[in-house]
Amino acid sequence: MSSESSIEVRTRLTKHVDQLPILPQTLVRLLGIDPSSDDYFDALVALIGAEPGFAARVLVLANSVESASRAPVTSIKAAVTRIGTRSTANLIVALSVPKVFIPHDAWEKSLWRHALQVAVASREFARVWALPELDPDEAYLCGLLHDVGRFVLFQEAPAALRQVDEGDWHSAAELVAQERAICGLTHPELGALACEHWKLPLTIRDCVARHHERLPPGEPKTRGEALLAVVRAADLVMFASTMPGTPAADEVDDQALQARLAEALPALVVLPIEAQRALIRGVREQAAVSVDLLGLGPG
Repeated sequence: MSSESSIEVRTRLTKHVDQLPILPQTLVRLLGIDPSSDDYFDALVALIGAEPGFAARVLVLANSVESASRAPVTSIKAAVTRIGTRSTANLIVALSVPKVFIPHDAWEKSLWRHALQVAVASREFARVWALPELDPDEAYLCGLLHDVGRFVLFQEAPAALRQVDEGDWHSAAELVAQERAICGLTHPELGALACEHWKLPLTIRDCVARHHERLPPGEPKTRGEALLAVVRAADLVMFASTMPGTPAADEVDDQALQARLAEALPALVVLPIEAQRALIRGVREQAAVSVDLLGLGPG
């Protein structure tokens, strides 16, 4: 067990956040482009063309799409056309953030696999819910960053994080309470500090800070609450990180799946059970594509 006090750990963690590398400029520029603008496609193509690493990954994805024709895609414009602007933008996001937190071992790679699953699930849940104020791509970014505070913990205080993970907790409330006792602050708070350091929009920062909060019943009253609802649901449904020993959503029977969806996001329960299963299966398959492209598979 670490001999450091929670105050000492907190001091080290907050200092580490202040020293985080900035997000890649490609991602910063992407976040500055209006997806509804007439020139969004051309701006996206130009953005990818300026970063060889991104261009190569986009071409790989375009040529691996199952529905693609036999003719290989050899230009960025054709690749974006085949993949779609939204999927291409989400790929840039997924490629960018790990550049700040480079995964070095199996445990950290598993954190990224979880982050990618929650990102894809957040986007798909937002599409199913179809609230006018809910942007699926913004939900994707919130989902990808929701546990960024745990990456800070892993880099700067792995012993404290191990102590937290091996503790006796069985809910989100107990998890963050244990983090506060050991580290002096929680991973949502650390994640919010990282978002502030990167000057990300307040809605994203707030979602990261509050992703373990339980919202009041009923329709969300703000765009921020809607984002928070889908990210929290994605975290609960795709990977039961706050419920040790609980099987994944696709490993439970229909009744248990319905119960989990009803607790996480009631809007999903209106789907037939076959559609619920297909939704979760699709999320895993889409996330697996990004996992392969990023080299984040187990082993």
